[in-house]
Amino acid sequence: MKDKIVIEKFKIPEEAYDVITYILTEDERHFITGIDRKTFTASDAAKVFLKDITLARAEEFLQNGYKRGVFNLVDADKKIYSLNSFYGRLDVFAISEMDKYRALTEEQKNRLDSWYFGDYVASLDPDLSVRPTSDEVLPLKEVLEFIDKQDRTIYLNPCDCRALSGKCHKPVLTCITYKNGLNSFSHRGHSKVITKEEAKELVRNADKAGLMHTVNPNGICNCCGDCCYLFRAGDSRDSTGVWPKAQYIIETDPEKCISCGKCTKTCHFQVFTLEDGLKADKSRCVGCGICVGKCPKGALTLIQR
Repeated sequence: MKDKIVIEKFKIPEEAYDVITYILTEDERHFITGIDRKTFTASDAAKVFLKDITLARAEEFLQNGYKRGVFNLVDADKKIYSLNSFYGRLDVFAISEMDKYRALTEEQKNRLDSWYFGDYVASLDPDLSVRPTSDEVLPLKEVLEFIDKQDRTIYLNPCDCRALSGKCHKPVLTCITYKNGLNSFSHRGHSKVITKEEAKELVRNADKAGLMHTVNPNGICNCCGDCCYLFRAGDSRDSTGVWPKAQYIIETDPEKCISCGKCTKTCHFQVFTLEDGLKADKSRCVGCGICVGKCPKGALTLIQR
């Protein structure tokens, strides 16, 4: 009965029933079961536990639950909280307790990733003619320029897409964000403050590792094609080149090509073939420019889409 209440109140999908006790502590499940308010404070938490517990201890419980993504903050000054959902908790769990998440079986991780991705896609604007987010694919040079123009604190945290999916084994500590408001990774205590130079070096290294760069007003993601929810969702919406927004597209010069195959190995979307000379299926190109930097003979360039 207790788990049934937790499932309902914390919006836990059937795909996660077998990990409830793995992702939520006994005290957290007890609290979720007992709380009858949409928002709550340490005083409310103390009443739920029905035992001698100080307000300081109750506040510590809520602060820890906030860091773990079990609770959200409604008002930081007044220390008013609300319940998060399993969707939000799983996101925080995957990046902040990565070893524990990775200890799940492959079947469990695949099941959770598939559910989370489906929920993410369902949250997007159903009108396929519009871009549901402002994310834009940019080549390395323009990403570095974007970083230079910002005059905000820079935070670094793990990529939740690769943490949740883990299909490509690319670097995970690659997400740059300027978000530090309530309920963000940085506000929950899971991000590291870095300098502009550190941010630019991280992006350069991500580029060398074959990761694409997407930018939005709140930060920079360094993406792969296997795990990234943005590109996977774009593929599911058949919006390649439209969303995420792409200003550029690849141009080839077969005369310069030496058939080294670096472009075929680098591209996340199988744009290139070399069987009868260099050919590119431009309908698959997202304009990231990763291949351009890998080509030793300048056979590839980006042009305006």
